[in-house]
Amino acid sequence: MRKLFAVLTLALAVLVSQTEVTAQSTKAESKKSTKTAQTKKSTKKAAEKKVAAKKETKKEKKAPAAKEAKKKVAVKKEAKEAKKETKKEAKETKKEAKRETKKEAKEAKKETKKEKAEATKAKKEAKVSKKEKAEPAKEAKKETSANAKEERPDEAVGKTTDGKTVFAGSRGGHYYLNDKGEKSYVKEFEGAKIVGKTEKGYTIYEGPRGGHYYYNDNGNKVYVPRDKK
Repeated sequence: MRKLFAVLTLALAVLVSQTEVTAQSTKAESKKSTKTAQTKKSTKKAAEKKVAAKKETKKEKKAPAAKEAKKKVAVKKEAKEAKKETKKEAKETKKEAKRETKKEAKEAKKETKKEKAEATKAKKEAKVSKKEKAEPAKEAKKETSANAKEERPDEAVGKTTDGKTVFAGSRGGHYYLNDKGEKSYVKEFEGAKIVGKTEKGYTIYEGPRGGHYYYNDNGNKVYVPRDKK
């Protein structure tokens, strides 16, 4: 009986001992597993941290370039807007200038028409004024011509080729009265008596009193003796 109890006790001890060993082994295994899991977790965390740091570094490196690119895009956009605005302003300016030119042309045409009308009016008035002035002058001319005829003491000695009466002046010159009533002197005329020529070819005339004379190159009367023709 005692032997059986001893055997059972021994077996129980062995069983307990094995259980403890198994428990310790399991605990150690569990501890190892936990440590491994922690190590893996720590490694994973470190790796994630490293990746995040790498991404951050990459982002930091990329940020200036992205900022610069964004700035360039903004500048380009502003330039495009400015160009569009300038084009719009130029178009408006051109349109306004065209309107102004058209307006000025219209005003100039209107002014020219007005000036033309005034010029026509002034021309008509000048024509009337000239006519009014011409009437007294014409009357004065008639009166002068009439007075000249009334006051003329000279003798009629012939006519010009166009029918104007030629008179002998007080100093021997021959003249007729032109349309203005003024004296126009002549050398030859119908009705004057030609009696010959001088040696130089001047025509010799006989005056109303029998004197013989010719006109020199200066138009002056030169008397000649009857025996020197």
